[in-house]
Amino acid sequence: MNRTKLVVASLAVAALIIPSVAGTVEAATKTQTKTTTTEKQTTVKKLSDLKAVKITSKSTVKLSNVNILAQEDGSILTYTLTYQNNDSKSLSLIDYWTKVKTKSGTVYSVTATGADKEKKKVVAGSSVSITYTTQISKNLKYSDLNFQIVKWDFSVAGYEKTLGSINIPSSYAVATPVNTTQKLTLNDLTVKTKVSSVSVLGLGENNYVNVALYLQNASSKTLDNPNLKYVVQTVGGTTYALTADSLSTSYQILPQESKTLNLIAKIPKSVNLNNLQLLFVQNDETLKSDIPVASLSLGTKKGESTKTAVNKEKILKIDSNNIATRIESISRNQSFGKSDLSVQFALVNKGDKTITVPNYSFEIQTGSKSYPLVASGLDGLSLEPGDEQMISVDGTLPVIANADEMDLILKTPTGSSQTSPDTPTTPAVSTNSYPVAVYSLPEYTEMQHAVGQERVIKNNDGVYGVTLDSVQKLPWNDGNLLSTKITITNKGTKAAKLPEFVGAYKMDLTSLNNSVQLVNSNTTQILGAGEKTSVYVVANVPASLNFSQLQIQLLQKAGTDKTSNWIMFSNYGKTTDIKLVADGSYNNLDTSGKKSDLQTRKTYLYKGTTSDIIYTELIMKNLENKQNNLSRLTGYFQTENGQYYKADVNQVKNTVGPQSASIVSFSSKVPKGTTVSNWNLVVGESITENKFTESEGKPTGFVNASAMELNLDSRDIKSTLKDVELFPYTLSIKEIEGRTNSSGLEVKMKYDLKRDLAFDMGEFQHKFILEVTDSSGARFEKEIILEKDFIVSNNQSFSYVINDLIFATSRSGGFQFSIYDSYQGEKTKIASQAAYYVNTDLYKD
Repeated sequence: MNRTKLVVASLAVAALIIPSVAGTVEAATKTQTKTTTTEKQTTVKKLSDLKAVKITSKSTVKLSNVNILAQEDGSILTYTLTYQNNDSKSLSLIDYWTKVKTKSGTVYSVTATGADKEKKKVVAGSSVSITYTTQISKNLKYSDLNFQIVKWDFSVAGYEKTLGSINIPSSYAVATPVNTTQKLTLNDLTVKTKVSSVSVLGLGENNYVNVALYLQNASSKTLDNPNLKYVVQTVGGTTYALTADSLSTSYQILPQESKTLNLIAKIPKSVNLNNLQLLFVQNDETLKSDIPVASLSLGTKKGESTKTAVNKEKILKIDSNNIATRIESISRNQSFGKSDLSVQFALVNKGDKTITVPNYSFEIQTGSKSYPLVASGLDGLSLEPGDEQMISVDGTLPVIANADEMDLILKTPTGSSQTSPDTPTTPAVSTNSYPVAVYSLPEYTEMQHAVGQERVIKNNDGVYGVTLDSVQKLPWNDGNLLSTKITITNKGTKAAKLPEFVGAYKMDLTSLNNSVQLVNSNTTQILGAGEKTSVYVVANVPASLNFSQLQIQLLQKAGTDKTSNWIMFSNYGKTTDIKLVADGSYNNLDTSGKKSDLQTRKTYLYKGTTSDIIYTELIMKNLENKQNNLSRLTGYFQTENGQYYKADVNQVKNTVGPQSASIVSFSSKVPKGTTVSNWNLVVGESITENKFTESEGKPTGFVNASAMELNLDSRDIKSTLKDVELFPYTLSIKEIEGRTNSSGLEVKMKYDLKRDLAFDMGEFQHKFILEVTDSSGARFEKEIILEKDFIVSNNQSFSYVINDLIFATSRSGGFQFSIYDSYQGEKTKIASQAAYYVNTDLYKD
């Protein structure tokens, strides 16, 4: 080695092993990027998007990780450079170094961390990452720093040649987003980590930030209690320790296994929670100091307070298992200024191993006060995978008018004695007790259950979840239908018996029980474990009827003329909006034994002389695994202004095979010149006298309605007679000619007619109209019935005669031949082509 190279190598090695001090040095080069006001600025969203610095013609350096840990007297900066060697020989890292320069010109020298000090080269075709650290001023941000790449070069002043620098734009969020995996090296092991979930619980004067931190050991050795600390850092640089729960303080993670740590930080409510970060902090034994090794965003916002919404689940992590928790129902009894509250609280083991549920404590919080509740059935509760357990949480508190003024707090086991129920406690947290989840309480007023809210009924026959799915107001003849859908689910572990139901309505003070139909999709009254059935309560009402409160009741028959209440729901305000199914999407009919999908195919407008006809074709697919009679459908065309036209329905009357599709058509006459724009087809399953309508039955109502969006299709006139479609038929006229004689014209043709056998259909109500127009403009029509006049086959011949003297003197020339789609007497031209007279053997002189 020559003397120059030896000196450079010595300087580089010295820089690697001697701790650095901050100094002020001018940058060798500065690159400026000019932009105009018309240029579109691109925001860098991740470090991998930052441009690499070239250190040879093929090899590069990229900034792959950067972290700042704020301290009292400054901040600790760590950053990782990844050297990528794309050359054909090893790359010596002794020739390269790095330092950090601020925008104000301050330069910080850096030191490689202990684990990376001995990395001296990069093998050809590989990469090596080195982490550097230094202490910087406390208020510096990532965007204030330039990470410079230098090469030792004795031919320049100062022996340093700046190869380039990397700057992070101010709009860039350095920390890894929530639910995004970051790969780290901890104790020479590769670990994949991410923040699985974050919740902020505001109690008393503090916020409690709960973090579920996922760790996966991606190495071949066991990760055994890594020397890590976890802190939450605010935008202003204040840090708060994250405390692990009892299951997260000491652990081992086998190769390829994972574990979720439950961490919590207590932060005063006066602190801005916007953009909190979780920092991994590790002690570097060589440097004798704590350094940050990873930054993960918590995605928090100012003033945030996480609360589990009504009817939503909160996932708790117990020994890395997911436990879904939710409030099932709530009831209360009021007397003498007190309210006895009873909460049905559900826990479901969604993991893959048996767990013992901690002996959580519960309390109700209202404003700054909280009241303890007693949980029955929780102590020692064990849940196997898939198990669900309902527990009762009870207590007494003062009467509070609205449920939204109260929250249910779930806390870690406390072990302390309960205070008097009448004495409010001050929310507090110790190492043994802190809030884990906050739940909004559902409306608990008796019999007032909103649409979509499930109510659990337990009796000797089984455990049922009963949900008021929808209350629809539907068009029907000259009035309306009230159609309510109630779903009943067997929540038990064995088959359960349903009672024989009777339906009743009460609108304000008016009862409609004498005119109510009840349709149960389950005709056996036996409901298997986990199965569900839909019950529809339907009544005819005047179109002008308005009401403020609607009560829907399911009664169970207790004898020939006796009934008793089984469940009642109250609905206030508007009925449920009819679900809109976008054009081209599937409308799922989920009725047990009749499951099918509907999808719009085409919508046409047939223009007549006195009225028009709107016509829609749907494809109906049998989703059952057996031959089946699908639901008879009822439909109404709905205009943009909310008017309805009852549709005539044409569908298959015979059974349809599994996964087979059939054509269902709907049509209705509308006033001449009607503009069809933003129309829908309201379609549902027909019912007749408390049952779904049979194939020959006459509907007395319909249920389970959806509005299918329609787009009017334009029908171009084909300029050829080939592949003329009249779905599911396709006609191709391959040859056509006309022969004239003294009495008229004989039209002869050869054709192919195909039918798409993938679709069943009812009576085909379309016809072909064949039209001949001579040179004078005279028109002559011939009606064709498919599969009678034209048969499904290839190379078929067909001819017919037009008896009219207008053709008697025609010897040469031709005529225009057109094909129309005729539906209910109205027709639309779909193809037209010129044809010629062939009279070579006629009229010889």
